[in-house]
Amino acid sequence: MDQRELYREQLHAFTRQHRAGHWSGSFAQFMEQVLPAAPCQFVRSSHQYIWDMLCWSGQQGEDGKLRCTLFADELFGIDDALARVADYFKAAAAGSEVGRRLLLLLGPPSGGKSTLVIRLKRGLEEYSYTDAGALFGIAGCPVHESPLHLVPHTMRSGFRASYGVEVAGELCPHCRARLEHELSGDFLRMPVERIFISEAGRSGVGTYAPHDPNTADIADLVGSVDLSKVAEFGDEGDPRAWSWSGAVYAASRGMLEMIEILKVKREFL
Repeated sequence: MDQRELYREQLHAFTRQHRAGHWSGSFAQFMEQVLPAAPCQFVRSSHQYIWDMLCWSGQQGEDGKLRCTLFADELFGIDDALARVADYFKAAAAGSEVGRRLLLLLGPPSGGKSTLVIRLKRGLEEYSYTDAGALFGIAGCPVHESPLHLVPHTMRSGFRASYGVEVAGELCPHCRARLEHELSGDFLRMPVERIFISEAGRSGVGTYAPHDPNTADIADLVGSVDLSKVAEFGDEGDPRAWSWSGAVYAASRGMLEMIEILKVKREFL
């Protein structure tokens, strides 16, 4: 088989993998068909998910350090910096206070900062199509809400006893409103689907780059009231009347890149 035939076969294998991975159903079906296979896989934080992706795309060296093949063909001569980035995600995934900090990349032009972030994004996109990287979210949720947030707090201790994992997190205002107005509180009927990380599809990856640091608008990050929907729902405070178009919402369950963020006004920061 020559190189071109091999590449065509790889394309067919890629499309088969991406076509077979889709799943949708109710939350009750998710609990029955999907969750039992790997409960710990569906309670991961974003830091844990990225760390698992790095481990999936790398291998342990003789010195015990992770060698990420994700960066091998693009970044050279900055092994120490890459090791510090990996250590950040490792510590954050373990639940330390590091996870409450932003990861700030500083360096001269052409130092590999943007390339590193791009490779992380592409790694997440590919990982989300694997069985180990499968992500599920509430269908139609603007922040790709984890379906396990539907479990009521009063029943989470029972969930921990049954599945051996802890559910952390609150249902977003949008899904809470849907649950009350559309499903009459029956969370078992809430639709769930498998989601795939995609920067172009604004799913799991958000990018914020202020056009003018002096006029940066916070709405680009967190959205604003959608006046066209206020008349429909009658209240600016209704979450269904909010424009969930901010980069923060697109980045939910994944990562947010903020470019040249330190150049914006202090009030914005």
